[in-house]
Amino acid sequence: MPQKAVVDAVEARLAACWSQTPVLGINLTGETPEDGGSFVQVQYPVANVSQMDLAGTLYREDGAIRLILNVQRGADVGPGLAIADDLAKLFRGRKFAGVQTFAPSSPVIDDRNEEGMYFSLSLAVPYQFDFTDAGGFYA
Repeated sequence: MPQKAVVDAVEARLAACWSQTPVLGINLTGETPEDGGSFVQVQYPVANVSQMDLAGTLYREDGAIRLILNVQRGADVGPGLAIADDLAKLFRGRKFAGVQTFAPSSPVIDDRNEEGMYFSLSLAVPYQFDFTDAGGFYA
């Protein structure tokens, strides 16, 4: 489970910097676009915390942000890959609100991409987040 501060930072970054598609965050079911248009889902499949000092006051969360771009199934995948590239750029090697992101994976394209009326392109963005017991992040 990711720290709330990580979820808040990722959602704020997407709200401020992403307008190409609607975004469905965690626990937000929302509605898929009626016109079959593209949308992004956000998940946090892994988040591990380790103690960084002997006093037990500094911790590091290492995890992954999974961004799933859903594009129209049966259409040219080129525009979807271009949107996925833009989404990766938004998080590639960035630091925001105490979250340090690294190089996102490229989307895998195989038989698992087809989900109902959508073709899903998934990116995994590794991140680190240092925080203290007092709350907040450690810069």
